[in-house]
Amino acid sequence: MSIGRGTRGVAGFTLIELLVVVAIIAILAGLLVPVLGRGRDKARAAACQSNLRQLTMAAMMYDEDHRTYPIGWPLADWLTTTVPPIWYRQLQPYVGRTTRTAGQGIFICPSSLQRKDQKTGGALVTGGFWGYLAYAQNAFINNGRRDVGSSQLADPVGTVLYGDTDGWDACLYPDGSGGANVCFRHSGGNERSTETERGVTGMAKRGKFRANMGFADGHVELRRDAPRRLFTLEAD
Repeated sequence: MSIGRGTRGVAGFTLIELLVVVAIIAILAGLLVPVLGRGRDKARAAACQSNLRQLTMAAMMYDEDHRTYPIGWPLADWLTTTVPPIWYRQLQPYVGRTTRTAGQGIFICPSSLQRKDQKTGGALVTGGFWGYLAYAQNAFINNGRRDVGSSQLADPVGTVLYGDTDGWDACLYPDGSGGANVCFRHSGGNERSTETERGVTGMAKRGKFRANMGFADGHVELRRDAPRRLFTLEAD
């Protein structure tokens, strides 16, 4: 009668082996998180570019109908009307809404995170400083006037119509000016990545990164600067 061999128990992981596995997982997570963050930022930047393309197309259609671009900022007496004439209202019929709607929808960059959710008081939500706007119209176009149209642009390819801001102003001002407010929030920036402080709180100020800008010919650029030459109506 043969004697059977005893079965051996299955050995478990030692503490050192478990620590090694945990360390490897932590390293992989550390490598993946930045990649995922960059991917999310690129997706938001692409959605932002889509918004600006639609806004510039809407402005072009508005110009065809009225022979002028929308009003960047109204004169004081225009503000007394029930629905003040201003670009983020005037373009609404061209994107399927009424002029009583202020901004919202494609008027908001998906990376414009600066307001806390009023329902939960926790996570930041999009909307810009006022909650409905994260772009602005070139301050050289109908800022206190209403007679500037495409016929007065000597260089449509090199003239910006709309661009990223923190949502404080309705008009967009070039770098180096008193109210420079192009917001370089993409590719690592945030709502304070502007030259002018506009009351945005709760985040550390960052330097210039990238800003999306929509031009009068319909194209959109992701730029690291916003010089005055892109704003003026002359060819320069």
